[in-house]
Amino acid sequence: MSLSDIALPVGGIADGMAFAEGPALDESGLILPSDYPNHFAAITPDKQALVFGSYSWTYAQLDRACDAAVSLLAEHGVSAGGRVAYMGKNNDLFFVLLIGAIRAGAVMVPVNWRNTAPETRYVLEDSAVSLIVADSEFSGIIKEADSRGLPLLLADADGPQGLRSRIAAAAPAPRIPLDPCAPCLQLYTSGTTGRPKGVVTSQYALGIARYIENVSGFFADWGDDEALLSPLPSFHIGGMSWVCTALVRGGTAHVIADTNPAVILDNCLEHRITRTFIVPTLVRALIGEMDARGVRAPSLRGIHYGAASMDPALLERSVDRLGCRFLQYYGMTEVTGTMSILGPDQHDASNPHLLRSVGRPLPGFSIAIRGPNAELLPIDAPGEIWVKGPGILIEYWNKPEATAEALIDGWYRSGDGGRLDKDGYLFLTDRIKDMIVSGGENVYPAEVEAVLRDHPAILDCAVFGLPHPKWGEGVTAALELRSGHEVNLEEVIAFARKSLAAYKIPRRIEVGITLPRTASGKVQRAAIRKYFLEQAE
Repeated sequence: MSLSDIALPVGGIADGMAFAEGPALDESGLILPSDYPNHFAAITPDKQALVFGSYSWTYAQLDRACDAAVSLLAEHGVSAGGRVAYMGKNNDLFFVLLIGAIRAGAVMVPVNWRNTAPETRYVLEDSAVSLIVADSEFSGIIKEADSRGLPLLLADADGPQGLRSRIAAAAPAPRIPLDPCAPCLQLYTSGTTGRPKGVVTSQYALGIARYIENVSGFFADWGDDEALLSPLPSFHIGGMSWVCTALVRGGTAHVIADTNPAVILDNCLEHRITRTFIVPTLVRALIGEMDARGVRAPSLRGIHYGAASMDPALLERSVDRLGCRFLQYYGMTEVTGTMSILGPDQHDASNPHLLRSVGRPLPGFSIAIRGPNAELLPIDAPGEIWVKGPGILIEYWNKPEATAEALIDGWYRSGDGGRLDKDGYLFLTDRIKDMIVSGGENVYPAEVEAVLRDHPAILDCAVFGLPHPKWGEGVTAALELRSGHEVNLEEVIAFARKSLAAYKIPRRIEVGITLPRTASGKVQRAAIRKYFLEQAE
């Protein structure tokens, strides 16, 4: 397919059409991830860069450790073009190894530590890694999954054979010239729409994505004393990027392996955390923990979040109790993080319309809404989100057909549904494959879910279609309720009717559900739908 015959404007918002372009991008100040430690080691060598429990690294120490990691990888046969898998919970060594692998010209393959042995085997075999680094608690899964007998380093082992000791003992390797556009990272998609795909990205993409956020204007109020807390999984682009957001600015990243709200609050208080990146469900839980203890986190200046929008009621409670600013990211693994941001000034509960948005495109990015034949759609018309920008993936590993389908003339077809308003704000509708067709009408689950989350009894929800003898698909809602609350079908219908057309209203609800989620906090709508389909068999 070629888009050469589809005219697009040079910049701004297309006249009546669903196209928006971010500001021009000046790359003159770009720092690549391989240079984060040495760049700031030359400026603030004794400043803390990474903290994990009792372990901490200054920028000078981090720089040396990353060079030592290059030597350690070489000892195990991983050099330029090589591949290393990492399967472990959040810790500081993940980032030492990540930057070390980049400096070696190798490719890091993070593995979801929640994977089963068959899922892990698929990643290990598909990615063609030659070395595995893992926490000891996953050694059993690794043993079952590894059919090739690959060498295994235990990240958390004590003594001289542990990764920490091995890095400390290794001599720093000399820096080598690197191609910034060569592969450096292979992240596997969550598999919510099929078997996971290996998203291959470059150091340039990883670095430019953080740089773009840095120069977007949303970080203008950041100081030299920023302490960022990273509780989300490092094997996911969101958790990984947040630590890089600290390092690209010469800040301090505090990495924790527990998303329990009590642990998050403890860290905020102990380390005077200024900003964190979490999902809205954790915002709710953090407020609950603060209320239960009767404390606040006065050092907290910003909550950065993604995976879901912030509903107005939650925002009002959050501003009242947390007293900080909010910033929402929208992106995906295939764009190496973020493509649009909804800034603090748009987080105004008196303007709930914008709270349903995921912001406008960042510098260097363009967003278009297209129909099934790649035609550019009008403003406010729902369609598929296409994105073009400097952080786009190189390819899907070993999947040329999937790559060709997703990458067209420099554009990435996201598979997400959305619409653009006249001001260039992007509103998500849904994954194209998740759209419900009920009685000939298209129903976007995300729109219905956004309404239901405003109900005081509903903590979270998943809306999906199930076979219906009359309508083809019936709109169904699985509800995760707040503690001590109850709700029934008639109440849900009455509440939804205030905001939704009749054909969008759920006619079946399931309550008391603990919704399955991906590592990034997204509700796995496909998994819950599959469960109810199997129940009906």
